[in-house]
Amino acid sequence: MNEELKLVITSSPHLRDQTTVPWIMRQVVLALLPATIWGIYFFGVSSTLLTILLSVGSTIGFEALNCKIFKKPLSIVDGSAVVTGLLLGLSLPPSAPFWLPLVGGGVAIFLGKEMFGGLGQNIFNPALVGRAVLLVSWPKAMSTWWVSAPFSFPGFSGGGAASTFSGVEMVTTPTPLGIAQMYGYSSLHQADPHILWRLFVGQVPGSIGEVSVLLLLIGFLYLWWRGVIHWDIPLSYFVGLSLVAILGRQSALFHILSGGAVMGACFMATDYVTSPISSKGRYIFGLGAGAITGVIRLLGAYPEGVTFGILTMNALVPFLDYLLPPRFGIKKSNG
Repeated sequence: MNEELKLVITSSPHLRDQTTVPWIMRQVVLALLPATIWGIYFFGVSSTLLTILLSVGSTIGFEALNCKIFKKPLSIVDGSAVVTGLLLGLSLPPSAPFWLPLVGGGVAIFLGKEMFGGLGQNIFNPALVGRAVLLVSWPKAMSTWWVSAPFSFPGFSGGGAASTFSGVEMVTTPTPLGIAQMYGYSSLHQADPHILWRLFVGQVPGSIGEVSVLLLLIGFLYLWWRGVIHWDIPLSYFVGLSLVAILGRQSALFHILSGGAVMGACFMATDYVTSPISSKGRYIFGLGAGAITGVIRLLGAYPEGVTFGILTMNALVPFLDYLLPPRFGIKKSNG
């Protein structure tokens, strides 16, 4: 009996499993849900929910528009546009005007993703590209914070002082990072001895999804348990940020818990496409992103540096992959 031999020639990689891009994106959305729900509840449903929906809707819409213009297969079904929009929306202030997530979504898709050829070919994290353009173009809209009166910082802003009056529900107030940059961490800690706990549970002004470190870490642990991301980049990121904070004679724990450090380290710096392939490269990547974040916080004009820290290291990923290529087909000796 003669059997026809069929030779199938395909491109690499040849190792495959059941993990798909849509499955990974669903896991990321699930991991971000706790922080998303808390941000909507803490800052109020009316404005924060609309900001998130507009951000997600804009990234989906602009990606569909891009597919239509360039006659490409519809790619929104892979879920990457949803994750980009969600990350962008969570990194916006609760006071963001309606047009801010729309512009940011368009920039994230066209400039941060599709310009490089789409998913898997972009050099920079698309959500951070959108946030960076918004931050540079409209710094006032991106740095206006408000929070429930009981969680403001009286003495550091006019809005905080208003919290002593009855009937005031929301007040404008600087973020803990802004106060630390202007007055020093010691002044912030004296005004609020429980500031580290408030940062951990999420009772401070800030971007919609970055305020609760506890819920972000729960989401990270879920992704780590599911095998979606590793711990090497977040850990090295926190080490780099801590070293700079210690050199600047500031609290390392405060810098880890405040701002977008946890969300950036756990959900943005770990992006497959824009992070190194090798283990050593990922350690260097995280260490550099954390250190740059700390330098910007201590010496820069912006109180926050997560966006530019990660984007800077995104640009160095091709160099790290060239310098430290992954090695396949070897086995470490026991001797």
